[in-house]
Amino acid sequence: MAEQRRTTMVGVVTDPVHLLGRDEWWSLVRNSLDEMTSVEVAEYQAGSRLWDAASADGLDER
Repeated sequence: MAEQRRTTMVGVVTDPVHLLGRDEWWSLVRNSLDEMTSVEVAEYQAGSRLWDAASADGLDER
């Protein structure tokens, strides 16, 4: 399998572990969002808009 994927045996073993960790993290995020009150959701959305605006500030353009 490692040869087919052009990786090491360690890579074959760690890839699923990383995927599991990612899936568990997103599950926690979804559960946390589901448990938010409407006020918390509004605050979260406002914060997200600020981050979106900051990330579109053009600093990465040359």
